[in-house]
Amino acid sequence: MEKEKSKYRYSSEIQQMMFVFGEVPEPLTETIQLVEDIVRSQVIEIIIQAAAQAAKRGSRYMSSEDLIFLIRHDRAKVNRLRTYLSWKDVRKNVKDTGNDAVEETIEEPSADKLAKARKMKVKLSWELVNSFSEFLNADSEEEDEEELEAYNDSIQRLKDADEITRAMTREEYVHYSECRQASFTYRKAKRFREWANMSAYIDMKPNDDIIDILGFLTFEMVSTLTETALRVKRDLDKDQKMHNKGLKRPRENYDTGGNVFLFSLPPPEQTALQPSHIHEAFRRLQMVPKPIKNFRGGLARTKVSLI
Repeated sequence: MEKEKSKYRYSSEIQQMMFVFGEVPEPLTETIQLVEDIVRSQVIEIIIQAAAQAAKRGSRYMSSEDLIFLIRHDRAKVNRLRTYLSWKDVRKNVKDTGNDAVEETIEEPSADKLAKARKMKVKLSWELVNSFSEFLNADSEEEDEEELEAYNDSIQRLKDADEITRAMTREEYVHYSECRQASFTYRKAKRFREWANMSAYIDMKPNDDIIDILGFLTFEMVSTLTETALRVKRDLDKDQKMHNKGLKRPRENYDTGGNVFLFSLPPPEQTALQPSHIHEAFRRLQMVPKPIKNFRGGLARTKVSLI
C-alpha cells in the first residue's frame, strides 16, 4: 500500500487542473490516478524521443529544441510554448537586475518598450525564415503571425475562464484562481525528476529550461485529456438519453454560452468523469492519421502519439 501510495505524487495538482478545465471540484480517485499514469507515460515517451533526437544530432545532451521538435506539427501549442519561454526570460532578467530594473522603468516613458527590449524571441533552427534572419529587419516592432496566433489563443482561453467564473462567489473564485496555478514542476523539479525516473532514460541532469518545458507540456496534457473526456461523456449521455426515450436526438435547449431558451428544461447536475471516459479520450487522441510507410503490405509498427 505504501508503494502504491508513493507512486501517485500529483493527485492534488491534477485534481486542481481538471477542475479548471471543466471537471467537478472533486473528481474520482480512480480517474485522477489514471490521468497521472497517462501523463507519466507521455513524459517518459517525450524524454526517450528527445534523447534519440539529440543522439541523431551527435550530442550527448538534450536541448530545448529537441523537445519542441517533437510537437512541431501542433503549431498552436508551439506558439504558446514560445510565448511562455519568452516571458520566462523577461521575468528572469527582472529578478536578476532587482531594483535597477525598477529605476529604469521609471525613467523609461513606456514600460512596454522595456519589456520588448528584453523579451527573448525563441528561434527554431528548422524554420526556414531563420536562415534569412540576418537579411530581415530584426528591429521591427510589428508582431509576427506566430505571436498574433498565440495572443488570440490566450484571449480565447481568458474568455472561457471568464464565462466559467462569471457566476462564482468570492470564495469560489479564490479557489478557482489557486487551482489555475497548479503545476507539475514549479518548485518541484526534484520530485518531477524522481516521478518520471529521468535518470533511467538520460545520463544527464536536465536543466531548468527542459524541466519548465516538460511542466508546460504536462499542463497541456491534462487539459487535452480532460476536455476530450468531457466531450466523450456528453456524447455518451446524449446517446443514452436517446436510447432510453427511443426518440431521435433532441435539439439542444442550451447554447454554448449556457443561455436558457423558452420552455427549456433545467440543466442536469454535472457528474464526475469515469475512468472509462479517460480511456476513450486517450484512444481518440491516439487515432492520428499517419503516412503509409510499408508499401509492401502487412502490419506497420506504430508508436505512442504525444498528446
